[in-house]
Amino acid sequence: MAKETIVSKFTVKGREILSSYASFTLEGEMTAYVQRGKECFTILERNGIAKGTSDGEAEAIYIDNDKAIKSIEKNIAPLLPKKVVIKKPQDILDACAEFDLKLVAAAGPNKKNWGGNACLAASTVFFQTLLKASGYRVWELLAPAKNKFKTFYMPNIAFNMVCGGEHVPGTKQDIQEMFFFSMNSKSVKEVFTTGTKFFRQFEKNLVRDGLPTGTAKERGFVFPVKDNFEGLNRIKECAEQLGLKASDFAIGTDNAFSEIQKTEELRKEGRYDMRFSGQGEKSREELINFNWSIVQSSPNFVTMEDPGSESDPTTHKMMTGKYGDRVQIVIDDAAVTQLRFIIPFLASPKRDERCGNSVLIKLNQAGTFTETRLASEVVLGLADPELVAEFLEARGDLNGVLAALQEVKVKSLEQALANIKKAGFSAFFSHRSTEGSSEFLPYMPLLYGSLSRRLWFKAGAPNGERNLQNYNPLIRAEEEMKAEKIKTVVAGLAGLPKEVSIKL
Repeated sequence: MAKETIVSKFTVKGREILSSYASFTLEGEMTAYVQRGKECFTILERNGIAKGTSDGEAEAIYIDNDKAIKSIEKNIAPLLPKKVVIKKPQDILDACAEFDLKLVAAAGPNKKNWGGNACLAASTVFFQTLLKASGYRVWELLAPAKNKFKTFYMPNIAFNMVCGGEHVPGTKQDIQEMFFFSMNSKSVKEVFTTGTKFFRQFEKNLVRDGLPTGTAKERGFVFPVKDNFEGLNRIKECAEQLGLKASDFAIGTDNAFSEIQKTEELRKEGRYDMRFSGQGEKSREELINFNWSIVQSSPNFVTMEDPGSESDPTTHKMMTGKYGDRVQIVIDDAAVTQLRFIIPFLASPKRDERCGNSVLIKLNQAGTFTETRLASEVVLGLADPELVAEFLEARGDLNGVLAALQEVKVKSLEQALANIKKAGFSAFFSHRSTEGSSEFLPYMPLLYGSLSRRLWFKAGAPNGERNLQNYNPLIRAEEEMKAEKIKTVVAGLAGLPKEVSIKL
């Protein structure tokens, strides 16, 4: 275990750095003075945040970078503590919660006054600084005592293989992303070994067929698909070529169906325009039938994100009610990593009143590390009700959440969290959270692997520097744990929500 650590003399500033999306984004930089036992030293940490991925009014609102840099200096730096004493791992999380609560209370609705980007840059680099200063590894923070800590669950990794929708001009695929999962690997390194082989084989098949091998933002392949099923069929073909049995791999999609319900008229009527494939408009019921045809396309199809649009919880509930026992239904655009949505979306004991059985977790949508942590812990059934209530109150959301819970006949926040815990949902951590040289994003699944198996993670295809800096830390962490005789297990099919049954 790490020694008692005192961290003081904090400074924080922001700067612009280049983003992998060909623009500029914000980086937080923090220095602090560290006393650990007889050692004394100064630490410097940096964390870049994603650009262009937080543009909805319901999530943390970004402001211009120059204004965010000034906001860090004027508004946020004065809130830093004089010192933080770290005697145990929980002290790090408590110090971050205290700091982040000040940001939530003062930054304005969805942090639009101070900037969600300013808050996130400062919040994440503060956590990173305390973690590095303490000497703890992130996977130790919530772990039981070592004599009780025998197994650590690594997340299932979603490798983006086929892109469509808004990512690909001229595509005939309405679905934005299609994933390959290695589901029967013995280690996370073996997952990546399989993922890289799969990627190279997929590329060879495209060359064989005279198709382009270019990739999109998330490094999944971009090529002229004939319909919504071609990408899925190519994933299955590639798996067969590599000798993978149905139980060895899985398929999933991020439908991103907010993109096919763009107009106010479509939203008002609950209709969807399958404009990429040219299938025309569909009612909610017709869209659910289409979603089900995708799920049925393979017995090992396991996960579907955003089966409806961000403004249409009705479609999410219809999908969950009909098929929530067969497929992981991940809420992203409708929940935007906000407790005020996640809790009422999941709290009902009745499946047809829930919007899904899994939630996509994005730091950039929440706007602080602790809010992201609490969203994860609510979904996984690990949350402290008092801390959740404190953050909801600071945002001004508590009464609204309680009113929403009444509509699904849940009497209190405590009952809601108990219902969510009993239901056994999963958390799906997403790549659109960090930038630059940061390796912050893998901290999120690594926090919970000692407590839950229901963990999923996506950072794009297994290529491209930004993607690999999110994947490689998992390999390092697994190596550390094995050196300390801690068994690591990949989540696999047992990582699905409790209500989901896949028969292979």
